[in-house]
This record gives sequence, C-alpha cells and structure tokens, in this order.
Amino acid sequence: MAIQGVALWPLVEWTFGTLMIVDDRLETVLRTHAAGKMAGRTQLRQLIDLVGGVPLSAWSTQHATALERIDSLAGMLSDEECAAVLRGTTHRSAVLVYHFAQGSPRSASAIISSARLPEDDWIALIPRLPTTARGFLRHRTDLGERVREVLSRLGVNDFLLPEPEADAPLQVAAPAAAAPEAEGLLEPQSAVPVVPEQAPGQAKEEGIGAIVRRIEAFRRKREERDAQSPPPRTDGVAPLLPFGDVHTPARKPPLFIDMRTDAEGVVIHAGVDPAGMLVGSRLFATDPSAPVNCDEDMASAFRKRQPITAGRLAIAGADHVAGQWQADGTPSFSRDSSSFTGYLLRLRRPIALAFTAPAAPQITPEFEADRLRQLLHELRTPINAIQGFAEVIQQQVFGQTPHQYRAMAASIASDAAQMLAGFEEVERLVKLESRALTIDTGEADAAAIIAQMVEQVTPVLAARNVRLNVTLPSEPVTVSFAADEVERSVWRVLSVIASSVAPGERLSITFEAQPDLAALTLTLPASLQRLDDTALFAPDATASAGAFATSAMLGNGFTLRLARAELEAGGGALRRDDNHLLIGLPYSAADHAAQTHAAPDQHLFAG
Repeated sequence: MAIQGVALWPLVEWTFGTLMIVDDRLETVLRTHAAGKMAGRTQLRQLIDLVGGVPLSAWSTQHATALERIDSLAGMLSDEECAAVLRGTTHRSAVLVYHFAQGSPRSASAIISSARLPEDDWIALIPRLPTTARGFLRHRTDLGERVREVLSRLGVNDFLLPEPEADAPLQVAAPAAAAPEAEGLLEPQSAVPVVPEQAPGQAKEEGIGAIVRRIEAFRRKREERDAQSPPPRTDGVAPLLPFGDVHTPARKPPLFIDMRTDAEGVVIHAGVDPAGMLVGSRLFATDPSAPVNCDEDMASAFRKRQPITAGRLAIAGADHVAGQWQADGTPSFSRDSSSFTGYLLRLRRPIALAFTAPAAPQITPEFEADRLRQLLHELRTPINAIQGFAEVIQQQVFGQTPHQYRAMAASIASDAAQMLAGFEEVERLVKLESRALTIDTGEADAAAIIAQMVEQVTPVLAARNVRLNVTLPSEPVTVSFAADEVERSVWRVLSVIASSVAPGERLSITFEAQPDLAALTLTLPASLQRLDDTALFAPDATASAGAFATSAMLGNGFTLRLARAELEAGGGALRRDDNHLLIGLPYSAADHAAQTHAAPDQHLFAG
C-alpha cells in the first residue's frame, strides 16, 4: 500500500502464538509508481535507505530489481538533485558505492560521502573504483590506517589534514618555532599581516598556529607509518616492500556469483575476482567429465531459450568457485533484431551447503498446547473489540444510524460471536488433550437425556425423509457423568450425523446396558462411511451445511474429536466400529454392580 509514492510498512502475521514481522517494505516500494519528480525523490530516498542496509551476501533478484529502479529514478532527476538525495541518506552498502561510482562525479562524491562501510569493505572496494571516485576518499577523515595504505599504493596521498584539538588555545606561532619542513610552506604567508584579535564569529582553526599544528600532526602520523616498516634483515637480504602481498587476509568464498554468457553459452563476464576463473567456460554441457557441467533441465532451458530456475551446476576449478551451484537466470535478446544474445545468470550455493540448519528444538505437547492457548488469547482481544463496536452501531448507542449500517453491524457482531464460540471449543479441546481440564462428575439418567435429544432431532430428520429406528431402555440408566456433560458430548455426535445424512437414508440409534459401560450405538451416514478412521476424526474435515452446521462450525472431524476427548476425560469412550459410532458412558458407583451382570455376553468396547 502506498500514498503518493510513500510506502506504508510491514505486515504482521500470527503463527502459533508467535508474532512474525513480514518485511515487505522493498516489495511495497517497487509496486508503487512514482509520478513526478517529488515522488521520484521520495522513492529514491526510500530505496537507498532499504537497499543500503542489506549486506552483500543477502542480495537477491529483488534487490537487483531495486537497483534498476534506482537507476530509472536517478534518470528522472537532475545530477544535482540526485546527488542531494544520495548525500542526505546514510547507507552501508558497498554495492551502491560501486554502482554510483561509475556515474557522474557529483553522484560518486555524494554516495561516497554518505557511505559508512567497515574497513574490510573499503579495502576490497577501493581497487575496483574508478580513479576519479578514489580521489573523493581524500576528503574523508574517518578512514583507518589500512584503508589509507591501500589508497597510498594506488596514488592517492594528499588526504585531508586532521582537525586540531577542539580545546587547544589558538596561538600565533613564531617563525623560529616552526619545523624546517614547515618553514618553506609558511614563506608565502609572511607578508600577510597577523590579526591580533579574532572576530567573535570566526572559527578557532583560522589562525596560522592552527595550520602549523595540523601540519605537525600530519608529519607525525607519516613518521609513525614509516616506523612500522619491516626492520633490516640480518642475512643481508633487503626487506620486502610494503606491497599488497604483505598480510593479505584470506578471502571468503562467495555465496553467489553474477555472470553473463554469449549466445553459445560461454561466460563473457563473471562477478568474481579474478574473473578469469570463470570467463571462457562453457556452462551448458551435460557431460559429467566436463570441467563445468549442468543438469539436463538447465541444458534444455538453454536450447529453448527459456528462463532457468534452480538449475544445478558443477564447477571443477579453483577452490574459490569449485563445487555445486544453483543457477537462476533469464535469456537476453537484442533490441534491434530480437536475436538471442545470451543469459544473465546468478549462481548460488545450495542452501544445504551454504548454511547449516540448527538442530530442531524439542517441543513437548504441553508446550504446543500452551502456545495455542496464547494464540487464542491474542485473537480474542481484537475480535472482542470488533464485536463491541458492532453492537454499539447496531444498538445506536451514540445516535441514530441508518438501517443498512445497523444490519451490517448486526451481521458482524453475529460472526464475531461465532468466532469466539469456536475459539472456546478449540481451547476446550486443547485443555482436554493436554490433561489441563477435567470433566465434572456426577450422576445422571443417560437414557432420559438421550431420549430427549432424539425427540429434538427427529422432526429435522423427518423433514428430509430420513427413516430413524430408535431403541432405548425403559428403565433409567445412571452414569457417572454430569447431566450437562452427557448432553453436550452426545449432542455433538448427533449434530455431525444429522448434518451429514442424505435424504432418504436409514439411521438407527440404540442405547443399551453393557457389562462395563452404557453403550450408545449410532449408524454412520453414507458420506462418513467412506472415510477411514484418520479422516473421520481429522480436525480439518469440512462441516456440512444445514440445520446443524453451527454445531460443527469447525468441521465434523473436529467435533467428533472434541466429543471423544470429553468422553475419555470422564472415563467414557468414543470409537468407530465399521459403519457405526459407539459411545460408552461409565456407570455410577451405585449401579455398577447391578449393571455388571445385566448383559454378560456383550463387550462392544473390549480391546
């Protein structure tokens, strides 16, 4: 989303209680069209700010696209306007320095003055800069000694003199106090009268004494550098000159290489130092014995002049580039004749080779349950707020509201209430499966409760021409479940069956006494009989539409899984037996002895 070329920043996602920041700022800016110079300057500043903080190893195709956009935006502005933007945006990107150093002197000076690079990056970058761009580094006073040595070897010696101490008093130095080297420098100024008192607005360093001190400081630093040169060797051999072969740090192998090929697949440019390690190589040979070979998919894409995605490339050569690579690239064509001119490629080390994945942390079920409860808590907060505001509008708390808006607010409040009810069901299941919640025990007549629920569901099924065969005992069956718990769990199962049954089907409901449990047997509808046990209780099963869709709003599988967890938490059971669902309810302590001998040959829940 953008307003007049100004991007609005990251999206926020939730995953299992963890706040994830999805940084899509660069993608957002690239999607925004800059209309006019003002929007162009704003977008250029944004892109410099976003790309300027990306390390070289993290550059991707998106950052290359951003660099192309930067070029087009810079073309919209004058040289001075572009330099002003570059000068006012501090960055840490060696890529930007190298890129703009190839352009106009103003842009090169601006990008170098705003760069804040580590010393190692300056040392690696300076030899690749144009001579003019190197000269702009003379005006920087924050360069380290190693960087100054590199510049000195490349012929840049006239650095900006260091600033004097801020607290040092200004004194006019007598000619005799000047060093011999400084006397010649001060001779042209001998005819200039010395002003005894400075004007209040003048800076302290305008005095001749300050200039002398700066010259002396420069001379001392030069002597210190000379003192660090190698001492004479005792064997009569002259010491090595301080060229680049002294204390050269070992280079890190690159994680990616940009290159260009010609129409024959021969590398004509490679972004690796030295480029000769790859220039001249043929990339698209499939022979495993070739020094550089690729897989068949990459070779086929080359023959068809198609883009290359995740091609496999093996290079046998210098250690710096040898090994397995992953290649991505696009074909390029001539603008004049539309003839194929080659490929623009980026090689990356495979992820398995470039990075070592950390060991997966041990996550316990209790930890997962706690994270899910935290997520539900975080989701309830905004939904509660939405529901509250919707009710305020629907009830016209702050004044009259059009009926259309009241109807919309009522619908929103209803949806929010259903979502909150669903969250409660999910949290209940999580607590039951993690043993953080227990079921209220008591005594209830299960036969009477089931008969009442069958009476409620019969008219709905009769309207769909569903034939229902019900067998219930005439005597009370007392179970050690609270009445509301029996009603809640059994109703969940009935709602799934009633919402899944097709018109004209036959169903049977049988409740009878077993030796250990009171057993309720229900016929599965044909749509559920086709599912295996795993799919039947899967939490992502889709709820059927109809009168009972609200009861199974999170899916039939989730509802059955929740009912099973509730029954098992109270000592009961829910399982599948071929084309039937069996619900077992434990007897109360008073009736257990009597019911044990009621049906000695029936053991539906055995095993």
